[in-house]
Amino acid sequence: MDIWYENYAKIKARPSSHKTYKGYIENHIKPNIGKIPLGKLTTLEVQTLYRKLLTSGRVERMESKQQSKGFSAKTLRNINQVISSAMELAKSQKLITIDPTDGCALSKVEHQEMKPLTADQLSAFFREAKNSGVFEMYYLELAVGLRRGELLGLKLDDINLDAGTIQVKRQVARINGEVVEAPLKTKIPTARCQSGQTR
Repeated sequence: MDIWYENYAKIKARPSSHKTYKGYIENHIKPNIGKIPLGKLTTLEVQTLYRKLLTSGRVERMESKQQSKGFSAKTLRNINQVISSAMELAKSQKLITIDPTDGCALSKVEHQEMKPLTADQLSAFFREAKNSGVFEMYYLELAVGLRRGELLGLKLDDINLDAGTIQVKRQVARINGEVVEAPLKTKIPTARCQSGQTR
């Protein structure tokens, strides 16, 4: 896992993902299956790890007392992807012949129905945003659908009021406690605001 992380994940993955991957490896993967020799790791042992994480994977924190102690199906799939990627590397290097993540059963991700704000709630939200001096930022976020990091990464040069367009070129991310500019998660086309929406 360490070799995969240092030589592959840190090169291929976005910097904002590095801390997440490292946390999965150090807090969950290595303590549970890290002592098993690579050639002896079985699908059953990986599956046992997944079952444990589903029931008691979360780190105990004061603010999470009311939350389920297990990981969500989505987080478990992310951990499986990390282990699977490392196993693909081991297989390509001829260290193993069979990927132990093949055949693991993963819980289905349940999509929760979105609950939009009511008209009254939206009015109250915008009223508070105006009073706090952040109305334009939230209005833009709701109108265009930008992620928080993309919104915070905007600069004056990215906004063309005459053409009514916004170009999203970067995002802001917190990496190792430091706020830095980072590449975009996905390429975003130029957003066009309708006449009268530009503020």
